[in-house]
Amino acid sequence: MIKSECEMADKLRAERIRQAVLECGTYEEVSFKTGISVSTLVRITSGKTEPKLKDIADIAKLSRKSLDWLVFGDQQTIKSQAERTWAADAHDDETTEAHNFIIWNIRTLDKEDILAIARQVHALSTYSYSRKMAERKLLSDLKGIQEQ
Repeated sequence: MIKSECEMADKLRAERIRQAVLECGTYEEVSFKTGISVSTLVRITSGKTEPKLKDIADIAKLSRKSLDWLVFGDQQTIKSQAERTWAADAHDDETTEAHNFIIWNIRTLDKEDILAIARQVHALSTYSYSRKMAERKLLSDLKGIQEQ
């Protein structure tokens, strides 16, 4: 996402949190029930500060709103953001379709399956990153040898 899209996402998140807070009462009442100071609530709901995960979780619990919804918005918003971000990275159509399929359908899997996929993705990412770093080091070493 580019900077203006990030700023818009932050403002939308702040607005969702503000709605959740105000549905539960005044800032003072929510502060008393969650332990989050009134000034912090005001800064979070106005988008002036990045909220702590614990604060958002406390607001989600009190308001009975989904933590995912407070942080990311509805599923369609999440899907369209992922598609825009992926497309901006200039991937080919086949890769983009595969990415969108995974993102859209992962929500239907069991927790254990999602965690297993997360471990696999982490392993692949770590391997890919390590390989890229090794290639860069090798190229750097070759440049050093050529310059001598």
